[in-house]
Amino acid sequence: MNAVPTTRPEGALPPEALGFRVQGYGMTKWADLFSSRQLLALTTLSDLVAQVRDRVLNDAEQAARKYGDRPDAAIHVEARSYADAVATYLGLAVSRYADLSNSLCSWNQTNENVRALFARHVIPMAWDFTEANPFGQIGIAGPIDSVAKALKGTSGTPGTAVQQSARDVPFKGMVISTDPPYYDNIGYSDLSDFFYVWLRRALRVVHPDLLRTMLVPKADELVANPYRHEGKTGAKQFFEEGFREVFARAREYALDDYPITVYYAFKQSDTSEDGDASTGWETLLDGMIQSGWAITATWPVRSERAARMRDIGSNALASSIVLALRARPDDAPTTDRRGLIAALQAELPEALRELQQGRMAPVDLPQAAIGPGMAVFSRYASVIEADGSPMSMRSALARINEILDQVLNEQEGDFDSATRFAIAWYRQHGYETGTFGDANSLANARNTTVEAMDRGGILTSAAGKVTLLAPTALPADYNPSVDEQISAWEVLHHMMAALERGGISEAAQLLAAAGSRPDGPVDADLVKELAFLLFPLAEKNGWTQDALAFNTLATAWPEIVDAARDGVAIPPEQASFDLGES
Repeated sequence: MNAVPTTRPEGALPPEALGFRVQGYGMTKWADLFSSRQLLALTTLSDLVAQVRDRVLNDAEQAARKYGDRPDAAIHVEARSYADAVATYLGLAVSRYADLSNSLCSWNQTNENVRALFARHVIPMAWDFTEANPFGQIGIAGPIDSVAKALKGTSGTPGTAVQQSARDVPFKGMVISTDPPYYDNIGYSDLSDFFYVWLRRALRVVHPDLLRTMLVPKADELVANPYRHEGKTGAKQFFEEGFREVFARAREYALDDYPITVYYAFKQSDTSEDGDASTGWETLLDGMIQSGWAITATWPVRSERAARMRDIGSNALASSIVLALRARPDDAPTTDRRGLIAALQAELPEALRELQQGRMAPVDLPQAAIGPGMAVFSRYASVIEADGSPMSMRSALARINEILDQVLNEQEGDFDSATRFAIAWYRQHGYETGTFGDANSLANARNTTVEAMDRGGILTSAAGKVTLLAPTALPADYNPSVDEQISAWEVLHHMMAALERGGISEAAQLLAAAGSRPDGPVDADLVKELAFLLFPLAEKNGWTQDALAFNTLATAWPEIVDAARDGVAIPPEQASFDLGES
């Protein structure tokens, strides 16, 4: 059978757009993203939605007339609402199925199934694609089942969704909680056209006003999209003006009894003469603070799925940062650069320690630290630089990052001498080999010796060379309860190895043993702090796997502590026979 669709979804791909990677390979229309068989299946399924609606409408009207005596007009209105709802759910399922039935889907070898196109917020090129049977195991039945499960999970409380520009929303009397667009990170409207073309085909009769345009409306989308706003400068201006306008209008109607909350999960670092900052964070915060808001609290919220494609083999953010904002008083004070730095130095250390002790991943700490830092900065009406000019948001973020680095460095003084040596050595060499002379000088300055650390199992020293032991090089039978020269460094690295080898349970056994030493328990908080300290060192040096290991252990820390507290203990050693040839 020659599968040739009689019609195709209308609309051209944008010539340039955030997140699009396929136009240069000849894919210029939405229909180009699908094979002929896939187009035939999707157009057929979309057209069947209207037929199902007609059948449901007819059946519902007949049933109502059979079991009731209401007027035909009332019966028709109720039956049509029911049929429209069924059609809407089926239309959503067909649109969702397009994500699994296009020529950019790949094969997931781990789960042995089709990997959907939108593993990330991009449309990338795929050189080999997988085409599944629409009526097989990976077919339309799956999306229909997902929609049904979503309906079962609803509370039954009615809600209202309105398609409206944030610039036009009437904020009076509203409690606001928002997840704003991430500057130029995601092209929401352009990407949503992928689903819209199928929704429009299936549901245009049901929702004529909502689906009246050929493609998704884009003019009011508050994203810094260079191709839509005459380059980066125009895009930046459009975004900043729109952002300030939205938050300024919200500020006019701010409620005294409730703050507004803003969710943000974005990691983008830039380096300039002012120091390290972030374009995304800079623009977001500047829009809020310039509009008269003060940040009063921040919380990390675990919001990102650990198995998402963006996370695999990377140090992607695990949390969103929630900012609580209240209207800044009109009589807020002014300070200078020195006053701001003094306030940051006084307040940030305790705030950062609280973040570290909570359910915070090291990869999220720099973003989360912006919150308490901005709480200091935003309490002032203005911060004046030495030359009399107001401090920019970029400069303020750079000052916060500097204080963060200072606090982390100062935490080194809390550790034992062997751990302080290992931190300094790791900063220079990682797990690579260095000279004995350098190691000896470093050890003497920290009141320890290379020989003692060799015996203690932190490093190896031979032939004038010294190497820190990586977690993979450590013995699996380590028992911290009987270690005579224990250190936070050693416990951390053995726990990393145990977590990789045996998961939460084995890591918890090791932590429990470290806490039951006859001469006193190892400080578990210091071990966790060490993971936070080492993560940015590894990340700055490009040691991705090391950073991932530190981040993984710190992220799993609450579960490890809970398991250790429940009485997990090191199992007794088991004797073994040598069954080799005698």
